[in-house]
Amino acid sequence: MICMQYPTGPGRSYLTTELADALMAQGHQVEVLLLDWAGSPGGPEHAQITETGVRVVRCGAHAVTGLGRTVQGASKFLLSGWALAQTARRRMRLEAFDAAIAWAPLSAVAPLVPLLGKAGIEHRLLFIWDVFPDHHHEIGRIPGGLPLRLARALEQRLMDAFTTLFCTLPGNAAYLRRRWRVKPGQSVRVTPIWSDVTPPPPADRAAVRAQHGLPLDRPIAVFGGQLTEGRGFEQMLAAAEEGQAAGSPLLYLFVGHGRLAPHVRAKALAQPNLAWRPALARDEYLQLLCACDVGLVATVPGVTSFSIPSKTLDYLRAGLPVAAAVEHGNDYAAILERYGVGRAVPFRDASAFRREAEHLATDPAARARARQGAPLCLDEVFDVRHAVRAVLEAISA
Repeated sequence: MICMQYPTGPGRSYLTTELADALMAQGHQVEVLLLDWAGSPGGPEHAQITETGVRVVRCGAHAVTGLGRTVQGASKFLLSGWALAQTARRRMRLEAFDAAIAWAPLSAVAPLVPLLGKAGIEHRLLFIWDVFPDHHHEIGRIPGGLPLRLARALEQRLMDAFTTLFCTLPGNAAYLRRRWRVKPGQSVRVTPIWSDVTPPPPADRAAVRAQHGLPLDRPIAVFGGQLTEGRGFEQMLAAAEEGQAAGSPLLYLFVGHGRLAPHVRAKALAQPNLAWRPALARDEYLQLLCACDVGLVATVPGVTSFSIPSKTLDYLRAGLPVAAAVEHGNDYAAILERYGVGRAVPFRDASAFRREAEHLATDPAARARARQGAPLCLDEVFDVRHAVRAVLEAISA
């Protein structure tokens, strides 16, 4: 597996760790080549064996600093991929693998991609969660014009080297076939994101709230994850401002780190119905979710490919209904409503978003439906076993 997120610390997990562990549990051997994109830049490469037996080889990201954000970002893509390829040559016997699993964007690991074919790895599987660079341009992370055209051309050339392309939603598979070149020998498959679906152990709701300095007598709407651009904060903050003006009892809680965390924290200090808490280990975070009343999801306008926000899975594990503001046509909304675990409202309608969040947080019937539907939704849609089956079926095909 080639990825840019693979937490190995106590209490930390991610979709990549869950897939690797599930494959190991079925008797397969898994090694991970980790480009530690968010970690400290540079640093020595190292290898470790996790508790589940997965060998993880870490390579730090590299970048040129001091010449502006654009140069730093571009150099990070170029230099990090080169460093990762060198690490693979030194630390891994690529010719020993039957399959390689990677995640978009491939541009971040471009020098490594040709090595997979040269090593004779027959099955090369690519998970595409956000269509790069289209999505990143639409949310303002990549400029248009020549930079976008170059990034798209590179990503297309690298994508051509893979035998199977996985998308999270049927709409995204259609988008890929419509807007990108899919070679005759390539297979396009759909498998949603996944998670450990085990419910967290019961905890005392009042004690958990007291531990985190949260009020005991107010309903809480929670957003957990990376506090960065492209997460729809404008809509969530607008709903909170409207709720404050209307005297709503709903408290909006943001949990996590990221570029926008200082902004959210500053607003929370000035606005009584906002709160911010730093990121937590997974088990502690799930306990906090269980002490809340509704989970929030908001995407960004103007995107042409869709995603399933991974935070949804934690909300469902905690039994929370989900209030979602998503793009028109996103298949994700149909999943929420099919299992009765949440409701979607149009993006840019902060009033509807606020009303739906308040309704789901305070209506006993809505909360009961969500608690009843969440286990079935997790089992039938988001259990990691579906991803394992999709991987093995792609390889056997």
